[in-house]
Amino acid sequence: MKTNFGLVKYAQTALQEKWGYVWGTFGQVLTATLLQQKVNQYPSQVGANQAFIKQNWLNKRVTDCVGLIKSYIWWNNGRLVYKAEQDLNANMMYNQAKEKGTIGTIPEIPGVCVYKSGHIGVYIGKGQVIEARSTTRGVIQSPLKGSGAVAWTHWLKCPFIEYIVEEEKPMDKEHWAEKHYDNLNKKGIEVHERRFEDNLKRGEMFAILDRLTDKTVMK
Repeated sequence: MKTNFGLVKYAQTALQEKWGYVWGTFGQVLTATLLQQKVNQYPSQVGANQAFIKQNWLNKRVTDCVGLIKSYIWWNNGRLVYKAEQDLNANMMYNQAKEKGTIGTIPEIPGVCVYKSGHIGVYIGKGQVIEARSTTRGVIQSPLKGSGAVAWTHWLKCPFIEYIVEEEKPMDKEHWAEKHYDNLNKKGIEVHERRFEDNLKRGEMFAILDRLTDKTVMK
């Protein structure tokens, strides 16, 4: 399930890995072939910046602003699975969102998106945003408001992810020795506490062997 917390973690990964910015991309590794395709497709946005892109972003993962969000939606076990019905630009994603409002009403929910006409980012909480800013900046973290901030006008919940109140915690997996502990107790063999990773002391080992060899227990 794609969630708001997953989107935040994904954006943080893009920030840590220093993804670059290329118009029309969504998390692919920028090869020379892909770059040429984008130059042909977007001569103004990419072609005019080709030299900078080649010097700074070649062989790195790249995205544009909405591509950062779409690539999370399309990310599937290490590969991108493109879905045409979700291939929206920033304005289209805002228009399609069912829950949205002016920036002054933004809820303190990590993973809501922030928007102004033509640009979108991911609000990660505590007044901070991760966004694919521009060709020369790449993916950056910026304040929601104040110096260095984009003049965001609205917020929205991405229509393709599930928004949850609290981050789901992974369930503790049952330790492999759990069933053996329970079986020993059913046989009447006391084995002290449920400590599965501690080193076994010699005294504890003697106590266990004594019980195992007790004929009254082994009937």
